[in-house]
Amino acid sequence: MDIRQDCSSLRIDLLLIVHSQDKQNGGDKSEDPVPLRQAVKAAPKKPHASGQIISSYESQESHVRVEIRPKTSKPQVLNRPTATGTPVLPNNGNSWDPTPQPSAKDFYAYPWDKSNLKSLPMNLKNFEKLDAYSAKVGKASTVGQLVSSLIRMARTDLEKVRAIWTWICHHIEYDLDGMEDKSKRSGDPNQTLLSGKGACEGYAGLFENMCSHAGIQCLKIGGFSKGFCYTTGQTFSGETNHAWNAVFLNKRWHLLDTTWGAGFANSSTNSFKFRYNEFYFLTHPALFIEEHFPDNQNWQLLQVPLSMKQFEGNLCRNSSFYNAGLTASYPETLQVETVNGKATFSIEGHSPALFSFTLNKTEKPGIMTLTKNGMQLDVYPTVTGRHKLELYTKPFNTVKESYDKVVEYILHCGSVDTGFRIPKELDPIVGPSWLTEMKGFLQHLCSDPIIYTQDGCCSVGFTLAKKAIVLATLHSDNIKPGYENRYVLQTLRGNRVEFKIHLPQQGYYALKIHSSSGPVTFECFCNYLVVCTNAEVAWSPFPRQLQNPVGPTALMEKKGLLQPSQRDPIIYTSGSHCSLSFTLKEGIKILTSLLFDETPLTDHGGKRLVMQTQKGNHVEIQIYLPHAGPYILQIFANSKISPTSFEYVSNYLICCSSTEAGSSEGLVLAQSTLNSANPVDRNGYLKPSQQGQLIESLDGRCSLSFSLDREESCLATLHCDDSKWNKQMERRYIMYTQKHRHVEFYIQLPKSGSYELRIYVDSRSQPGSYEFVSRYLITCSNPDVAWPPFPNNLQSPVGPTAVSEKKGLLQPSHTEPIIDSTDGCCSFSFTLKKEMGIFARLQSDDVNLTEEAERRHVLQVQRQNKVEFQVQLPQCGTYVLKIYTESEQGSYKFACNYLINCASTKVTWPLLPAELNNPVGPSGLSEKKGLIRPSYLEPVIYTDDGCSCVSFGLNDSIDVVATLHANDITSEEVRRRHVFQVIKDGHVEFLIRLPKAGTYVLKICTKKKSDPGNMYDYACNYLLCCSNPSVRWPFFPMRYNAWDSTYELIEPLNGILPANSPVRFKIKARGLAAVLVKALNICPLTLNSDGFWEGTCNTQGSQDIHVMLTNNLNKNCALVLSYQVNNTDSQGS
Repeated sequence: MDIRQDCSSLRIDLLLIVHSQDKQNGGDKSEDPVPLRQAVKAAPKKPHASGQIISSYESQESHVRVEIRPKTSKPQVLNRPTATGTPVLPNNGNSWDPTPQPSAKDFYAYPWDKSNLKSLPMNLKNFEKLDAYSAKVGKASTVGQLVSSLIRMARTDLEKVRAIWTWICHHIEYDLDGMEDKSKRSGDPNQTLLSGKGACEGYAGLFENMCSHAGIQCLKIGGFSKGFCYTTGQTFSGETNHAWNAVFLNKRWHLLDTTWGAGFANSSTNSFKFRYNEFYFLTHPALFIEEHFPDNQNWQLLQVPLSMKQFEGNLCRNSSFYNAGLTASYPETLQVETVNGKATFSIEGHSPALFSFTLNKTEKPGIMTLTKNGMQLDVYPTVTGRHKLELYTKPFNTVKESYDKVVEYILHCGSVDTGFRIPKELDPIVGPSWLTEMKGFLQHLCSDPIIYTQDGCCSVGFTLAKKAIVLATLHSDNIKPGYENRYVLQTLRGNRVEFKIHLPQQGYYALKIHSSSGPVTFECFCNYLVVCTNAEVAWSPFPRQLQNPVGPTALMEKKGLLQPSQRDPIIYTSGSHCSLSFTLKEGIKILTSLLFDETPLTDHGGKRLVMQTQKGNHVEIQIYLPHAGPYILQIFANSKISPTSFEYVSNYLICCSSTEAGSSEGLVLAQSTLNSANPVDRNGYLKPSQQGQLIESLDGRCSLSFSLDREESCLATLHCDDSKWNKQMERRYIMYTQKHRHVEFYIQLPKSGSYELRIYVDSRSQPGSYEFVSRYLITCSNPDVAWPPFPNNLQSPVGPTAVSEKKGLLQPSHTEPIIDSTDGCCSFSFTLKKEMGIFARLQSDDVNLTEEAERRHVLQVQRQNKVEFQVQLPQCGTYVLKIYTESEQGSYKFACNYLINCASTKVTWPLLPAELNNPVGPSGLSEKKGLIRPSYLEPVIYTDDGCSCVSFGLNDSIDVVATLHANDITSEEVRRRHVFQVIKDGHVEFLIRLPKAGTYVLKICTKKKSDPGNMYDYACNYLLCCSNPSVRWPFFPMRYNAWDSTYELIEPLNGILPANSPVRFKIKARGLAAVLVKALNICPLTLNSDGFWEGTCNTQGSQDIHVMLTNNLNKNCALVLSYQVNNTDSQGS
């Protein structure tokens, strides 16, 4: 009896047992009829071999089935009459056993626990030989002959079932005629075998019959399916439309579907295509129920069965979903409603994959972002109503071009978000992801797929992992054709590329970033949606002749233009004058050209607009602008091939905002007049420590400090009547520190003379604009004064500030902003407020450092909440150490900087190895990766003899590997053979021997043993230093896969053995039957009482020595170690 969920109807299945009055198989005609209850309980002595249903009637709300058997047979009483099957016959065929029904031990929890796709744990690789054999077995004339051939190689019931499954899936094709005409369908297994065709009844019937011949209990299950003719969201009623099987293995029932395991039918071509589908073999019931609903709910094999209404309304993830390694999709309901015109979907899986989607087959009104092992999709329907959303996937790094549909949703849109628009040029996958990183674009400046801007300006950037040509274009209905690149300005410094975007007006834009995939071919590897709702935005396009990248580039350095005074691509000036300077390599000459509105400007009113002066190898360019507007300064350098011809090197964008540009007054600073009274205290802005406004300096240096009424920003400028004094110089000779409400300015003068110091504070009425507060007159009469400007990269305030505390840097080891180093070394440390990413870089105007070199002079150590930076300067000079911390958005922001001075000409610290990763030594990352209790806590290991040992506590679930890196070690094999690894007693120990004196990096990587593949993740590294020139260690012996990390090699550890000499071998290993050393002859090692295998082998006449072992004398030995013999005697021991 089955009461429907809506309680409006009742269905009763009746089983009617009708007894024949004829005597069969020894029955007695005169025997009295047995009542039904007694007949059910009776135990017959000689049952008939099989029963046959001869009449049935079924409607939507009732079901009657009549089964006729001899009166002496025992009726088969079922929980549901639809789950019928052929009894399993033993070999003698003289007894009959009823098929057991599912019970509590057969039931599984729902929903799926994501542990296994199968209901029976198995290793599919174990079936490879059996599958290959079964698929090749030809047809037989009878089912019994076929089964006998198939199970010849099967040793267990599971293998028998597997062989039958494999044969049917590879030899029986779907009967398309039977699909169209039910009268042509046949469930007779013999007919299905002979014709090689069958509908689902034929597949299930043949599988059931073959299992019977193999002695396997099996049932044919009828029910409803979301298969070939299923449309998303449909309801089911009337007759069942599908059949599959339940098979009894390992004392438990399991489900499978040979029809869907064999292939699929194509309605458009009216053909069937074999395509084996492993998913439907012993499928986990919590997954099977997504597409199969048995008429008897017991055969759901679920602890809490689903109702038909639940089955109809549940989401259907097909086999392609799980075969692709996906595990979950959200929402988990089939019907989804939009909220404010938007609906969000996501998919999770075990590994990265590519995804796509369609709405109503043709539309793609959505924004998809790829996550680490899945994706997230926001859909914005353009019209209200009912929509069908289809999601597709395909594996990454595959030659397959097509996507497989994995799940469908029905989307109901009650209202459309008319304020949100997706540009037609925007690709569906938006924002950076693992895919952009795989293509070599790292450390993205903006991780969000949608960029919102109020002022119409924004920036994005990437670090290039390899050399590539990159460009960006901006697309929208507001942008004219041909102007797509006119609103993007690109900069390239080292391997860091950034794009500055100016929007022409409010709206929705697609920012597409392309990289070169061929000589003249570009492909889009990332795109963003840029949104601006500010109606006042109206940026003009960048000048047409402006060439990207703008500003300093690697090409500029290659052409011999070093240390540019302007590192920003845009030079803003409120006056009519600006300047630019470079240090030139020997023999380099430059020319410049100033463009305005695509017109070259050389003279204006009889005056030169660009003047160039050169002293030694230092060149300075003075630019005078005749009027306001944007200018392009193009720079050319002489060619090395033809010194008389000049080649383009770089260009800058100069923006002049002064309406009085070109006037002579704008070029010369007017002499300032000092006030007689000190206005510093007016409005309570500042409380100066300096009384009076006249400061006399003997050495050209001075300082001023103030106490502030509140935390506010300050700045100062230095002015001079010298005609060469410019806007840039006004701040280059001032540095200041700010700690809470105390600010101090440090001034150093370029030469003797009189200077005016002006001090400004942030306006209280208009935050962001500065108000003049006070001025001082600084005089110096010392003619020897010649202080250089502070570094161009130095950002004030210098040293730790309130901003650095807000960024999470607490308790600095150095509170002073300037550090003087005599040996070129210094260190800084902070306590971190929370766990976060942090790094530092060293910059200098005196030393040309690439972006890579800026980091390779800083060694970072990080333990728990403490971070330390150890700095080694490449030479004497002035440097800026900049420290960046990770923001909540994942990007790195400037936190603070220090000024470092070194006057010793003996300082020549080299670059740290390129392979060295910060932080160095054990850290929080190494603990997360499973390396605990390190034996060596310091980041740098110094060794006199070239040997070292590092160990960690190790979790049993972790695999670990270590390699040794140096600039002259390029082979992966050599990197591994200078490190020998031993695991014992929960510890891993790395023995390191250096090939010679030098600096090395020991890199340690880990992976979970449960993770498939051989991909290890970086965990930590050490810096190894050895200055002993006599160190010449050979590498360790070559280890092969059969070498277990728990084995311990006592001797010999050298991978190169002396020629013509006896060599003693000693290995500690348990569970082995024999250990052999193979030279010209095979030398077996002897197992002593302490568990060591020992013995001696002579290297005479051998070039290689191999160590082999086995744990079974009946099996071949496995090669575990190999040595080279030093016949030339060129390698020490």
